[in-house]
Amino acid sequence: MNELAAAIGAKVPAATAAAAGSRATKPLETKAERETAEVSAAPDATSQQLQELTKGLHYVSESDAPLAVVSYEAPAGTLTDADVLQLTGQPAGTKVETVDLMLFLRNHTADDGLLDNPELANRYKALQMFLKQELQETKVYRVGTGPKVQAYALGKTGDGKLAGFKTVLTET
Repeated sequence: MNELAAAIGAKVPAATAAAAGSRATKPLETKAERETAEVSAAPDATSQQLQELTKGLHYVSESDAPLAVVSYEAPAGTLTDADVLQLTGQPAGTKVETVDLMLFLRNHTADDGLLDNPELANRYKALQMFLKQELQETKVYRVGTGPKVQAYALGKTGDGKLAGFKTVLTET
């Protein structure tokens, strides 16, 4: 398993210092860039790795939505639906559905899946492996109903935070 993770990780291009520097001076154009900038302001090793793994990735549903790195303070005990809503700023009572990470990414990690690109599928596999191996209790929380559903893939870090990515699913 570790050899496979290392092999996949070796194929994921690392961000160059020049690219990182140019992002710091460029104005933030999209909502995803603005929200990701909050995480980038105080990067830890987990957030930095997630930034590299999610760079340029989009969740394909009825529309493509970028993956944005998120980090929250983990509540004590088991993460409840109410905790998820509070952390993500959603109104109380909003529908929350919990999904297994592997099920959520199954179409993106398949070599002959909807992406039809084995290299891109390997990037999703590397992201999935990182979330499963480096974080604890990683799950995907689908928040809301209707055509736009927020999805948060979150797991607990060793220092008591929740980390992962968020995206938007379009379902009509």
